[in-house]
Amino acid sequence: MLKKRRLRFPPPMKLFVLLFKFALFFTLLMIRLGEWDVSHLYARFRYRDSIDYYSDALASIAIFLMFLDFVQFFTTWWYRRRKKLQGEDNFVIGVGHIYSLLLAIGLIVGVLSLFQIDVKSLFTSLSIIFAGLAILTKDYISNMINGMIITFSGELSIGDNVRFGEHRGKIVDITLLNIHLVNDDDDMIYIPNNLVLTAEVINYTKRTVKRTSIDFEISLKYLKTVDELENNLTEALAPFNDVIKPDSYYLRVAEVKTESVAMKFQYILKKPDKDLERRIRRRMVRRLVEIISEREKFVDKIPDMPQSPGHGVI
Repeated sequence: MLKKRRLRFPPPMKLFVLLFKFALFFTLLMIRLGEWDVSHLYARFRYRDSIDYYSDALASIAIFLMFLDFVQFFTTWWYRRRKKLQGEDNFVIGVGHIYSLLLAIGLIVGVLSLFQIDVKSLFTSLSIIFAGLAILTKDYISNMINGMIITFSGELSIGDNVRFGEHRGKIVDITLLNIHLVNDDDDMIYIPNNLVLTAEVINYTKRTVKRTSIDFEISLKYLKTVDELENNLTEALAPFNDVIKPDSYYLRVAEVKTESVAMKFQYILKKPDKDLERRIRRRMVRRLVEIISEREKFVDKIPDMPQSPGHGVI
């Protein structure tokens, strides 16, 4: 038998607040549409005409803001229920960004209406000034637009392990201005959205094989053979054999330089774990330091080659 899906409603306190908001929204809507007349409450006041105007204006602002809040709440609630999502993902963050923008626009227009300013005429008369402001703030505007593109594209998500240029880490937040990245040293890095769309980005989480790669560079004088170094590093990670897939260790030569070699030591974890990757990286780096230190002492003990006759120093 198929199990019936039960609707998950908000907690009692949030549900009570939601019902209160809905009751207030319905009341203000009825007053604004003229279905409920409350003018008798201030009929004896001297400035009742002004009260009529400001009450209508405030009611309009409140109705717009509350309607916007309802749309944002029910959209995210429906999406979370459909996806069985507990935290946040790109769609929820994107809806939050749109909500913030519309909220800011609504508040600005509402405040202007309280001062009896015609918004359309104001924007028309100040079009040159707004054009100048648009030029001055083009970087912020493009950052915001790119932030929306990144949020809804799905190519980058919160929790992804990525690399932007020389920075590598985990995405912890995506805002309208930048992406928040935490690297292996727990440093918070803020990368502008414009840079993300124009630079090369490596997303290690989205690839089919979840292979972890540790980059390093070693001098040629400390390197015997690639196989010997690979075996040495693999033996150093023996305590982690129960969490690393067998036969997934691989030492790859990325670039050969004049005096050094750039390498990538790769392996595949049975289950992705950021803290575990950090511990494995720490152990491997320490083993590399031990290898270089041991071989440096050995290299220092090698005597210099004797000079051939006729090649002495003058």
